[in-house]
Amino acid sequence: MTFPKKVKVLNHPNAIRKNRDKFGAINIMAATLNTAKNKHIAVPVTADNIKQSLINGDISYPVIGREKYHQGGKGFWNCPTVAQLDEAINNGAHHFQTIIAVKDEYRLHVFDGKVIHAVKKVKRSDKEFKAAWIEDELNRQKTLWEKNNAGAFNEEQAAEMLRRQANDAVAGGPNTLLRSNKMGWKFSIVKKYPDSMVKVAIKAVKALGLDFGAVDCCIDVKDNVWIFEVNSGPGLEATSLEKYLAAFEEVITGKPEVKKVPAAKTASPAKPAAQAPGSEKEFMKMQLGRLQEMLDDVDDTELPTVKKLGMELIFGGQK
Repeated sequence: MTFPKKVKVLNHPNAIRKNRDKFGAINIMAATLNTAKNKHIAVPVTADNIKQSLINGDISYPVIGREKYHQGGKGFWNCPTVAQLDEAINNGAHHFQTIIAVKDEYRLHVFDGKVIHAVKKVKRSDKEFKAAWIEDELNRQKTLWEKNNAGAFNEEQAAEMLRRQANDAVAGGPNTLLRSNKMGWKFSIVKKYPDSMVKVAIKAVKALGLDFGAVDCCIDVKDNVWIFEVNSGPGLEATSLEKYLAAFEEVITGKPEVKKVPAAKTASPAKPAAQAPGSEKEFMKMQLGRLQEMLDDVDDTELPTVKKLGMELIFGGQK
């Protein structure tokens, strides 16, 4: 696909198409990131070669099987022995990789050669785990029903049945191998992450010919950096969406977005003089929203500063 010379393209469709082939994308990144000294990509082996590669010692158990095209934490097979390996192959696994002994897993959002946002996978509480499992399974059952049945799907009845199954499904806590939403994990915003991981993540995005992408990566138990994949169209929420909008704004205008922070008030009035009668509640709600955005972007060491600013934002410095 080609565009006029004057059109600036971010994440060219050809690069996105290439990245959707996860097997091909992994090999492209491996060619760039893996050296004789350091390995950052677990090199995949296709299903028709996996058994011979295991015999030769090129790869060893346990391995994880994956589909050639996959998304949303689906299309994975955990294979600790040959029995699970055969089942995975029979059920459509396209290739296999050595399982990484993950210590900490991250998603780094890389835009134009720099990290603009970062999250870390953390365990859900028991209550959150159950809710996430029920929601994911309910959506799956609804999709299957609508695909194979003509009648209406009874969501309330299905949810009640799943609530009864949830305790058994989440017994034992979050899955430490497949760290997905359904398996008891969630993303938490972080301000600090290993510098060594940043450099490798940026190289991974560049290797795929992308201008931006969400890099799923980890630090293993020996503090080595590994890249799992790059998402060219990641799901975005409030804070991550704002980060991308600011990055796009900078590319389009050529100027970085400047956030206006209200100056500290000296008189400490209960509310601004220009505030209309009866609008104090709406004003406080607006300021609370701004404070929430700040809290999303800071770590615990910065909380005292945010608390002080919050008092200024909402109450004009009054305690």
